[in-house]
Parts: sequence; structure tokens; C-alpha cells
Amino acid sequence: MTDTAALMPVLQHHLGFDAGDAARLRELAPLFAAHGPVLTDRFYARLHEDPEQAALIAGRVDALKQTHLRWLGELFAGEYGERYFAERWRIGLAHVRVGVRPWWVEAVTSFLRCEGVALIEAHVDDPQRRSDAARSLLKILDLDLMIINLAYADDRVDRLCRFTGMSRKLIERCIAQG
Repeated sequence: MTDTAALMPVLQHHLGFDAGDAARLRELAPLFAAHGPVLTDRFYARLHEDPEQAALIAGRVDALKQTHLRWLGELFAGEYGERYFAERWRIGLAHVRVGVRPWWVEAVTSFLRCEGVALIEAHVDDPQRRSDAARSLLKILDLDLMIINLAYADDRVDRLCRFTGMSRKLIERCIAQG
């Protein structure tokens, strides 16, 4: 597994995610808590439109909606350290385990970007606050997506190691030589 303690600050730095973003996300928490259930319903309606995704969520939609609402709450909690990284990593591996394709995670993240920005536009009156809040939302969604994608990649390397019997270090060296 990737060293989460070392990687999280690097990802945040590359995204320009800072304490100001964390503060703005905490300020958005009540807005997203109030509108989270509707956003979650729309999110799952979107998943249900695709037969493959619909099959993956069949019979579990209510429980998954609760998980999504919990994730949404964490998104605006203001704590984005190693524990946050580990939870997002776990989410990525859960998606791998149940067979969600990586491109679907990216597609639904795009949906959440659009819906989230629309929510901010509809409820934050001050143009500068609105713009700053939207940028902070996009950064945290990008951070989540990066971590989840890294979990997918890490899982693939692990599976390749098991399949080939090669060490992780050798496989990573082969990939780097690519």
C-alpha cells in the first residue's frame, strides 16, 4: 500500500488545497447537509441509468445512500489529514472489490462537481465567496478522486504481483522503465 502519511500533503500541495479551502468547506457543510439527501437521490438515479451500475447497486440502494451521505458529511468536515486519506483509500478499494470500473468513479465525480457547483451558485450570494467556495469544492472532489484512483492502481499492482510471482519493487521498476 502507498505510504499515506507521505502522499497526502503532496497531493494537497499539487492541488493547491490549503487551510482556506478547509475553512470554506466547513462553511459549506450546512448547505450540503440540507441538500445532501436530494443530491444523493439524484446521484443514485444517475447510477441507476447504467445497467452495469444498476446491477451493482441492486438491493442495496438505501444502505448505499446512507454511506453516500456519510461520505458527503466527511467531505465538509474540515479534517483532511492521514485519516481522511485512509478512509478515501478504503472507499477506493471497496469500489475495486465490488467491480466499479474506474471510469465510472470519474464520471460520477464529474456529476458531483456539476451538481455541487450549481448548489453553491444557487445559495451563495456574494460573488467572491461563491467563486472561492466552488474552487474549494472542486479541489476536494479532485483530491478524493486522486486517492480513489491511486487505490485502484495499487490494487492492480498487487494483483499483478500475485499473478506473476514478481516482487512489487520489480514490477514498479518495470512500470517506471515503460
